[in-house]
Amino acid sequence: MNLQDWVGRTSTVTEVADGQRAARLSSLLGREGDERAPLFPLGHWLHFSEDDVPMSELGADGHVKLGGFMPPVPLSRRMWAGSALEFHTPILPGQQLERTTTIESITEKTGSTGPLCFVKLRHEVYADGVLATTDRHTIVYREATSVTVGSAAALPPRADSPVPDGWDWATSVRPNEVMLFRYSALTFNSHRIHYDYPYVTEVEGYPGLVTHGPLTATLLLDAFMTNHPEETVTGFDFRAKSPLFANEQIHLVGKPVGAGTYELQAVAPNGEAAIAASVRTSTAQAATRSR
Repeated sequence: MNLQDWVGRTSTVTEVADGQRAARLSSLLGREGDERAPLFPLGHWLHFSEDDVPMSELGADGHVKLGGFMPPVPLSRRMWAGSALEFHTPILPGQQLERTTTIESITEKTGSTGPLCFVKLRHEVYADGVLATTDRHTIVYREATSVTVGSAAALPPRADSPVPDGWDWATSVRPNEVMLFRYSALTFNSHRIHYDYPYVTEVEGYPGLVTHGPLTATLLLDAFMTNHPEETVTGFDFRAKSPLFANEQIHLVGKPVGAGTYELQAVAPNGEAAIAASVRTSTAQAATRSR
């Protein structure tokens, strides 16, 4: 099959914004939840789960089998490579949500680890008929890793590293198995790399349970909002550079780089950026309008 035949395909699904799910996300983030409050800016990720299908439609990795809406990419390992989000208006509990997803592009490349395939999706989320969030989401597929069953693939968590210098603020977190389970349950994400230890180490070849990219991005944006309560977030872009694993310490750091614009990172135990991100706020929009 020609994968390019899938470019331009669209899918529309509907849901109701759930205040209880939003409150549970607040609990996950260590705060008291309010079922009446607007959803966290990334709260739409709690809805529209692609894995909400009968068991017979799931693949060996726990995700929906490819070849339906998503293209039949002949590579078995999947990761969330990043997102570019614009927040147009808050989403309130009880609002009728409609998400239209368009496959914008499919790009095949060869990297240092072998063949790669990047699938870019554009999600447009409407709340009571008003565009609330635009989310451009990139998924990367990689070929399977050869791992001998029963091998010593699993390694202990990497040792903690000091908080990196050069940032205005830093928050340290340590997602564990319980947090990963709760996030998978909250988002109805059945990807086995987040909860199935034998599978992730013996089949996918990772050293331990993989911390969800969206979970780390959520923790990073939450840390920003905690340190900048006066700001209204209008945009958030992030790119996953390397995986993080359960029980590893992650430093969430940030600094301003302009009027209403900030650079953020989720720093791995080796001191390198596992996620690189940027935030735009209403201050940036006001500065642009005044020029």
